[in-house]
Amino acid sequence: MISNINGFTVFSIVLFVFVLVSVANGVRIVPQGEEWIVQRLGKYRTTLLPGLRFTIPYVDVISYKVTT
Repeated sequence: MISNINGFTVFSIVLFVFVLVSVANGVRIVPQGEEWIVQRLGKYRTTLLPGLRFTIPYVDVISYKVTT
C-alpha cells in the first residue's frame, strides 16, 4: 500500500492540510460585547464587530480585544 504513494500524492496531501489549517486560522468568532482591532502588517486595518468574521491568516493580527 505504501509503495503506491508517489511524490505528487504526498505533495497533494501536504498542500491540502496547509490550506485546511490556513482557512481554519482565518475564521474568527468575536464574542458578544467585544470588538477586536485588526492590524495588517503592523498598521490598523479594521475593527471586527461581534459575530463570525474572516481574516487573512499569517497577515492579519488581532492586536487588541476591547470589551464594550
